[in-house]
Amino acid sequence: MSLHKDLFEMIAELKEQNKSFAIATVIAVQGSSSAKTGDKAIYDQNGKRVIGYIGGGCVESRVGKTVIESLADNQTRMVDVNLDSDDMELGIPCGGIMTVFVEPQQSSPTILIRGMGRVVETVVAMARMLNFRVLVQAPEEEKGRFSSADKFITDPLELDAIDETVDYFILATHHRDDHKQTLAALAAGILYVTVVASRKKAELLLDYLKKNGVDDQALERFHSPAGLDLGSKTAEEIALSIMADIVRHRNGGTGEPMSM
Repeated sequence: MSLHKDLFEMIAELKEQNKSFAIATVIAVQGSSSAKTGDKAIYDQNGKRVIGYIGGGCVESRVGKTVIESLADNQTRMVDVNLDSDDMELGIPCGGIMTVFVEPQQSSPTILIRGMGRVVETVVAMARMLNFRVLVQAPEEEKGRFSSADKFITDPLELDAIDETVDYFILATHHRDDHKQTLAALAAGILYVTVVASRKKAELLLDYLKKNGVDDQALERFHSPAGLDLGSKTAEEIALSIMADIVRHRNGGTGEPMSM
């Protein structure tokens, strides 16, 4: 049986649920300690141990605080725990020093895509490659084209009926109610809402949003026509421009060329 098999299974389960967590690993021990080098534990986003063992009351609270900090900035950390401390918050003094390595595992941002066609198919493939969680909402007969999506939705669900936190919304349906869907997405507080549309339609959408009380702050989350200006001509190039803009948004980039 593989060492830490139960931890690996828990990691897979948490990733499937798209939850943030951290892996804590004992990388050095000096003196007396109940945990040994190589021992591991999984902590949830609240700094609570889920499974595994890296020490008792001397360690858990200190590592839990470090987990919260690590998940906040998505940076690994090493924490030294003085097991010989007189600080009663760390528990009963154990007589050693332990170093624990904390690895944050962030949940993947979620993209909801409504629509179908070659552009959507390519966006789904690129988004999965870029470690996004992808939900596709399209007719049942299109399901075979989106086998790589994390979830395929056929029901005409409203946004508030989808049991997922949606970070990015791509509308590529070209329906008569696109303006209403766009308004609903902005009203739901989705961070980035984009519509695959011509410049003329994008202007009509913008006018509709303004007339229906969407303020300037909310309009900053509206992006249409979709994507960066790459001079795209093919469906694949259009998909690339859309995902490039989403990555720019996620990472806080400017979209400007890197060259001097």
